[in-house]
Amino acid sequence: MHKFSWILLNIFTFGICYFYAKHKAKKLQNTTNVELQVSSKVDFEIDDFIDVLGGKQNIINSSTTVSTLKVNLKDASFLNKESFVKFKITGFMKNANQIILVFGDNAKAIDNILVKKLKD
Repeated sequence: MHKFSWILLNIFTFGICYFYAKHKAKKLQNTTNVELQVSSKVDFEIDDFIDVLGGKQNIINSSTTVSTLKVNLKDASFLNKESFVKFKITGFMKNANQIILVFGDNAKAIDNILVKKLKD
């Protein structure tokens, strides 16, 4: 009788744990993420980035999306992809005097710092 009660107690214990875990998983499955997760970490000096772009006087303005940074320049003829290697970009495109750089989820943080530096 002692062995039977021990087995029955284990069945009830694991059954309760199973239903509790199933309830938590169902609750977690029904939650939605309403906030976009972006990184605020910048792995390089923004002054070096401004120098590669031709200095403060060469930058007209910048805008950003979730993962890209668009910079309008007065003269973009000297820029090439190799000049941005140390900034860990994953994509580069040049249109006339606009460059589009794909940084990832920290593009917004880079743009914020760039705008602050340009106002100084």
